[in-house]
Amino acid sequence: MKEAVILCIILLLMGSCIDPLDLDIDDQAEQLVVDGMITNEPGPYTVRLSRSKPYDTYADNWDAVETGASVILSDDQGNQETLTEAAPGLYQTSEAGMLGQLGYTYTLSIRTKSGQIYTSAPETLRPVPPIDSLYFEVRPQQILNETDVEETIYMVDVLADVPDPAEKNYYLWQWQSTFQVNTQPWDYTEKIRGVRVPRPKDCCEVCWVTSPTGSVNVQDDRLINGGKLSRHVVTQIPVTEQAFGTRYHLEVKQFSVSEAAYDYWRILKAQIENGGSIQDPPPATIIGNITNTATGERALGFFGASAVTRRSLFIRREDLGVRVGPYVFPDDCRVITNSTTERPVFW
Repeated sequence: MKEAVILCIILLLMGSCIDPLDLDIDDQAEQLVVDGMITNEPGPYTVRLSRSKPYDTYADNWDAVETGASVILSDDQGNQETLTEAAPGLYQTSEAGMLGQLGYTYTLSIRTKSGQIYTSAPETLRPVPPIDSLYFEVRPQQILNETDVEETIYMVDVLADVPDPAEKNYYLWQWQSTFQVNTQPWDYTEKIRGVRVPRPKDCCEVCWVTSPTGSVNVQDDRLINGGKLSRHVVTQIPVTEQAFGTRYHLEVKQFSVSEAAYDYWRILKAQIENGGSIQDPPPATIIGNITNTATGERALGFFGASAVTRRSLFIRREDLGVRVGPYVFPDDCRVITNSTTERPVFW
């Protein structure tokens, strides 16, 4: 429907799976938005609840957290756990709580503060094959710069090879990148009455910047069932002085999602990639697998279950095969978004 729905889902659902599709909701509706997943990795597992704003409402923060709900996670073996609201709209299992098990089927139940009851469709936690190899290639790409002049940039394609079991499989990939930046806080200046005046800072020169998944990546095994998924492009990274000043770390998570979740992500991906301008037809609203038990209203978002496998790699600046200039940033490195001076344990 509107771009706001797509934005809401892509921001809130990067840590979960997804399901298809209903059309033509009321433009004034404030729908429940649900983001959650249980995996076979140790918890705690998290469910985020919010409400979408009406599409014609202007607001910087257009989604509002849903507080005071009762959220229960249950499986088909008779186990269940009530999640704790660890922060407004953020519900979590306990450290020693339920652990996702292969072959178990999970359901999420939500009672909102206003008394509305929502239930997810059952999701079975399926096994996932390993990532055999994770590697990268660098290629040139032509773009138009800000002055509409064509120039060449370089992209790093991160590729994965995955053995595919001889059954129907649906994959979702997420990733997290971390890179080191070296800045020059001693060269910091401030503009005073139109003149740049030196204002050196004592800290900090070295930071690590971490960024989560920023796009949707799904694939089925329709063409390679029982074979090998080769050279699958997980993500593409522009070569910049900031990202590749020293080296770049990427951790990839591979999920075995359900067919419903795959369909949801696939449709969402298509809408994001094809919704090019305001002249394009408005996208359809993509509805998840969670339903109001009294009214039949469908919530946005999805509660999923999946096994996870991980693989990571370092990409060193000198291995790119292209020239990367020095990163010039005369300021405290901590002002960079998602930066910290705490060295990652894997670095």
